[in-house]
Amino acid sequence: MKIFVSETKRETVAVLVVCFLVALTYLGTQAFNSYKTQKVSREELELQKEQAILDKEKLRDQELADLKQQLLVLKNKPPEVKTVTNTITVGSDEVIAKMVKEWSPRVAHMECSWFNGRGDLYATASGSATLVNFTGLGLRAVTSRHLLVGTNNYTPRECDIELTNEKVYTVSIKENNVNIGKNEDWAYISLPADSTLTAITKQNIKLCPSVEIGDKLLVLGYPKIGAKTGLTITDGIVSGIDKNYFITSAKIDKGNSGGAAILVKDDCYLGIPSSSAVGVIESLGRILKASFVIGS
Repeated sequence: MKIFVSETKRETVAVLVVCFLVALTYLGTQAFNSYKTQKVSREELELQKEQAILDKEKLRDQELADLKQQLLVLKNKPPEVKTVTNTITVGSDEVIAKMVKEWSPRVAHMECSWFNGRGDLYATASGSATLVNFTGLGLRAVTSRHLLVGTNNYTPRECDIELTNEKVYTVSIKENNVNIGKNEDWAYISLPADSTLTAITKQNIKLCPSVEIGDKLLVLGYPKIGAKTGLTITDGIVSGIDKNYFITSAKIDKGNSGGAAILVKDDCYLGIPSSSAVGVIESLGRILKASFVIGS
């Protein structure tokens, strides 16, 4: 038995088939495009990750290179030399002038004379002396041993001690009025306790509590290159210490011996200018410590 399909139905079926195919093609295309897009996105993401890793490694390599360069610079850099400058103010000119005015009356010019058995003058020696009022001993003119010990260890017959006001005391040198150091360069002569000397030595001499190398000092005395009645002041520093002596850069002539060395920072009595040790370039003076003679 034959089935007859009308022409209209046949067209309808054809249209439906075509539509189905078109839809299927569209859906397939969309699915392919979506797959393709996702694939590209994954590839781009992987590329971005790889680039990030490369950038990180590059940055790390650069940092390592910088550190190596810094280490190389530090290794080849010469050591730094640090200079520390300490500025020490030891007193203005006005303060030093005041100190000189304070100590000058205590420093006297001293001239000693030697006579032979016939009474003829045969030798003299001049220098300086510092007036000190010792507790329990009285007034003394502190000076240097070599001014009182001449040839064959003879002491002078007399010494003239002249003050800055030109008043002169003539003292006969006897066993009971002179003390002379046996080994160190010091001596002192007893003086009368008159009003002038008592006034000059009214204030007790202040010994220096502490002395350091580099401290500034003044030396007061009557060097031979100066005037007999004109006190001379030289300055310098404490350059070193040698047992009972301070070594100083201050100029000390023979005439300064027995004068006064004053430490500027404490306005105190440092000791007795004694002598100079002559070197190749210059002379370094020696100052016998005051505490060695006067005591603390």
